[in-house]
Amino acid sequence: LPVVEDAACASGTEILIDGVWERIGKPHGDIACFSFHPRKVISTGDGGMLTTSNSAYDKQFRLLRQHGMSVNDRVRHSAHEVIFEEHSTIGFNYRMTDIQAAVGREQLKRLPEIVAARRRLARQYATLLRDIPGLAVPSEPSWARSNWQSYSVRLPEWCDQRAVMQFMLDHGVATRRGIMCAHREAPYHELARGRSLPESERAQDQTIILPLFPQLSESDQEYIAAMLREACAY
Repeated sequence: LPVVEDAACASGTEILIDGVWERIGKPHGDIACFSFHPRKVISTGDGGMLTTSNSAYDKQFRLLRQHGMSVNDRVRHSAHEVIFEEHSTIGFNYRMTDIQAAVGREQLKRLPEIVAARRRLARQYATLLRDIPGLAVPSEPSWARSNWQSYSVRLPEWCDQRAVMQFMLDHGVATRRGIMCAHREAPYHELARGRSLPESERAQDQTIILPLFPQLSESDQEYIAAMLREACAY
């Protein structure tokens, strides 16, 4: 059974397997899919990458991303003899631009530093938020080292999510809902009719994502925590 890993958010995340820490996307399945959307740990503006240890998949992916062309532009343009490319299959224009790739390669060099900063900020959030009544902060299992792409908290039962988010925004802190449930969106209403997913719905209604990025200062993080504490007090 082919296994495709949804590793969209997992750049730099590690998992403990048989006593050894390994990066997500080794891959442990057949293919791992990463995202470079601006919200992710590494960004090229948009787009993403695939990793695979299967040489046949690799060859096919490289064909598909560039119109099914047998020879890529870099090889043709640097050649000292004329090369005629062929299109052996129907492909797509999924190429990343050279500028995007250059930005991504430089960020990959800094990935350990970026992840370390995010992990430090996540630990600091846990300390700053731990005594807010009714607030649940995320935890990390012993077998994982998260990159903390997002820091999502579950609000106290008595808090109105929209009111908390508006209070934060009024005080200069942008937040987002922790998740969105597909079955609540218009295209899926008919398919979801009569179905109840209470835990997913509870997560959508009660979780928010707090700002977290490597350049977040200690004073700004303390301010965010103070504003959340005040918002949850109402």
